[in-house]
Amino acid sequence: MTFLAPLLLTLAAFAGVPLLVHLLRRRVTRRVEFPAVRFLLQTQREHSRERAVRNRLLLLLRLLAVLALVAAAARPMASLGGTGHPPLAVAIVLDQSMSTRAVIDGSTMLSRLQQAAQSVTSQLSADDRAWLVTNGGMVVAGDGATLNREIAELQPLAGAGDLSGAVRRAAALVAAGAPRTPVVVVLTDGQHAALDTAITVNNTAVVVHAPVVTIPPNRVVHDVQVEPARWVPGGRLVISLSAPDSAAWRVVLGDRTVSRGVAPASEFSSPQQITVVAQAEDSGWLAGRVEMDADDFPGNDARAFAVLSGAPPSVVVQPSAGPFVDAAVDVLVSDGRLRRSASPSGASVVITSAVDEVSRASLRLAPLDPLQIVSANRALERAGIPWRFGAVRRDTVLVDDALQNAQPQPSAHLSGTRVTMRYRLDRVATSASADSGVVLATAGGQPWIVAGSNYVLIGSPLHVAATNAPVLAAFVPWLRDVVTQRLSDGATLAAAAPNDTIAMPVQADSLRFPDGTQIPLGSGRLVVPEATGVYLFRRDARTVGALVVNAEVEESDVAAWGGDIWKDRIAGSDVQLEPRAANVAEAVFDRSGGRSLTWPLVLLASLALVAEALIARGVFAPRTSHPVHA
Repeated sequence: MTFLAPLLLTLAAFAGVPLLVHLLRRRVTRRVEFPAVRFLLQTQREHSRERAVRNRLLLLLRLLAVLALVAAAARPMASLGGTGHPPLAVAIVLDQSMSTRAVIDGSTMLSRLQQAAQSVTSQLSADDRAWLVTNGGMVVAGDGATLNREIAELQPLAGAGDLSGAVRRAAALVAAGAPRTPVVVVLTDGQHAALDTAITVNNTAVVVHAPVVTIPPNRVVHDVQVEPARWVPGGRLVISLSAPDSAAWRVVLGDRTVSRGVAPASEFSSPQQITVVAQAEDSGWLAGRVEMDADDFPGNDARAFAVLSGAPPSVVVQPSAGPFVDAAVDVLVSDGRLRRSASPSGASVVITSAVDEVSRASLRLAPLDPLQIVSANRALERAGIPWRFGAVRRDTVLVDDALQNAQPQPSAHLSGTRVTMRYRLDRVATSASADSGVVLATAGGQPWIVAGSNYVLIGSPLHVAATNAPVLAAFVPWLRDVVTQRLSDGATLAAAAPNDTIAMPVQADSLRFPDGTQIPLGSGRLVVPEATGVYLFRRDARTVGALVVNAEVEESDVAAWGGDIWKDRIAGSDVQLEPRAANVAEAVFDRSGGRSLTWPLVLLASLALVAEALIARGVFAPRTSHPVHA
């Protein structure tokens, strides 16, 4: 038992008042025999024991009333029933990830979690501080009625969200609510991928509700790979999908269905691989999707993809680029991925040494001769490229991709490439509106490949005297992706999950939504829209790339649904797993220190005073008659 106002317990000293009165009434005076009352002595002796018991009972009732009132004033709390609760700082973390769309026994998983959350908010008092925190990034503070409304309006996300971040944010909020008791309530469907790392919450009570349910059947489109990146005008789709039973699927490209079939039953961990050969009837960026028959787990039975259709980009390879680059372009031309242009003025991309003057989109290589560095830097300055070559370095270092998944970039990489000769690349000061470029790869921890809106610059010549890149198997695919995806007009492709944050494509100034609306883009980083589908990057009136948004495939893995896995995911000094929704509120308020005993104690004091008054008036005294002797 705890007391919210323990100093008021000092009022228990007033319990001595009834005892003092009782003792004073027992004052003994000088005894005088009076013959007229001798006949009453016998009656007095007969009732003396009865009066002693009654007086002691009256004393006990008065003491009980005083002590009960004093204890009630001290506001005691205990897990012994009672009413109300001590002031709380409670944060309700509500999982609204895509997996909560699952329909179980006629209701969605999210609606079950909402009811459990509202069982807590409906019992909040005016002394509490409360927040609603979702894995979709929402944080709302308010009273019980406000949070009830916000909870009722929540809808499932299109992706996994960030439940780990929501729990950490909630723990920080309740910690700031002192001296109120901090409590975090996590309401989740128990999807095993929700918390990718274990979380430790100290000095805070945590109640986790993950209901035990029967997992619904789940048909999943895992992935769609487009091969090649640009169709001229046809290509392949490599589709991965799984279903507990055979299920129909179809491929939609633009407004038409290009393929359909029936997939056999397969496990989530071993999806079926299906290759579809298709032709694009239109040019430019085309939005597509792969669909399966709907089930009780909506949200993952369709997956979006994007295809860039049209003639392959034309390219010119200047002699200064070297024989290795020229040979790699020949391979790509023979495969139909590129075509050669007769002159730089008619080419989409020019591959050349940085010494040459180029007015087109270009892949620029460092010169093999260090004496040409001054001329190369002057050419970069005239082209408006904010990078300059520095001192030459002749040591052996390895290449590392700098952007990883944060920026739309070619799918083939040169990580692990050995570099024996390179120039330091230094970014120079530019105006605020100028394109400062991004670092695509580093060598020895310093920039080695950088890119801007119409250029890619490499800090070494692509020659075996400087690097082993030209003789690697990854070189030709890397060169293909640089030319067709990064440098060709309209070839930037990015893939992300809802609400991810990615670096902004340097070519784009606006983003067009699937419904045709368009929003301007700033510089820096882009928060990916929540809805899945294909979005188009625009610059002025041109489409310069596409953004494909799909939910994380891990969010579809429901094989480990349930609360048991959470025993190792959330750790702390006071963590309780409560699978039953009806017991969530009780678990929360019990964790907060119990319920108030103030009114039960007031009621006890009232009953004691009523009993004392009735006994003092002789209501319960036995009625007896005594004979009188003459």
